Amino acid sequence: MFDRQSHRQLLIYGARLAGQRVQAYLADRDIGVDGYLDRDESLFEVDGIPVMTAGKWADRHDPSEACVIIGLFNNYVDVAQVVRDLQLLGFGRVMSLVEFVNYFPQDQPFRYWLVEGNFYRAHADRIAYLRAHLADETSRQLLDRIVEFRTSGNYQCLPPPSGRQYFPADLPDWPQPLRFIDCGAYIGDTVMEMREAGMDFAAVACFEPNLEYYSTLSRSVAGLNVVNFPCGVSSHNRRVGFDGALGAGGHLAESGADTVTCVCIDDAVPGFAPNLIKMDIEGEEPQALEGARQTLVRHRPNLAISVYHRAEHLWTIFEQLQGYALGYRFYLRCHAQSTFDTVLYAVTSYKANMQAEDSPHG
Repeated sequence: MFDRQSHRQLLIYGARLAGQRVQAYLADRDIGVDGYLDRDESLFEVDGIPVMTAGKWADRHDPSEACVIIGLFNNYVDVAQVVRDLQLLGFGRVMSLVEFVNYFPQDQPFRYWLVEGNFYRAHADRIAYLRAHLADETSRQLLDRIVEFRTSGNYQCLPPPSGRQYFPADLPDWPQPLRFIDCGAYIGDTVMEMREAGMDFAAVACFEPNLEYYSTLSRSVAGLNVVNFPCGVSSHNRRVGFDGALGAGGHLAESGADTVTCVCIDDAVPGFAPNLIKMDIEGEEPQALEGARQTLVRHRPNLAISVYHRAEHLWTIFEQLQGYALGYRFYLRCHAQSTFDTVLYAVTSYKANMQAEDSPHG
């Protein structure tokens, strides 16, 4: 177990939100922190706790006597490089956030995929079932590495993020012209990236419940045959709380500062006939897929579904789609650091010149 007394200094790398949550969690358990490490040299203290760069701390103290808890939990920092840098500076113990949650699994404030590693071990049979039904070796190896990382906290096992989120270059091409439904359209960035890549659109339907982002979205996709909905998507039509405190990570909640409207795709665009649906909707993906079930059965669109917002989504969203029996081939790709932006691709279209793929049971 975690032993504060085995190190003369207890430090947290990252003085922003995640690091402060680690510090507050430890403080509630009467475990004191000696300082934050952060590359932002404009920070000097947070709530009375000193902040300095790792290099400066190592110059002024014996880093071998310190335990550093990684307080970073986002999609853009290469934490593996941070760990390597700390080790090169001589810090004695570097604890990943995954290890921290494994030591202290109760009442953790973190969300998305971060849960106690035993949760993944308890569902090993379901993960194995998913692995057996992935269509290529890249997907299977990625799944293995995701599970290893999320149980052990070893950042070094993760491959670099894949490029071109929602239309990876190493997957079958999407059919064109696209009839695209974008759920969680944000500011229209996915549509813009697809346009810049030369994709042709016949029609677009965008759903975005955050009204600030919706305004930008409407301008971004102007000029296309597009219909924009200032609402979210779910299993049925309803009004629900919305927590927008995390910006692009805003999500539905039982209560929140704002109330938003959610609709089901089957009701909102019954005659749209999509050939591609993308969902990045902060954990509402299973409900939204159920609300699109008639559309899926009728048109069998290709799917790009985020599976990182909850730990179990890694396999349960696959199980849900597999249960619809629509003949999809499944691929897994990760497009950001620390297994954020992991996407399950359910594919019905194929490149004409693709070579036969390897067995899904490799």
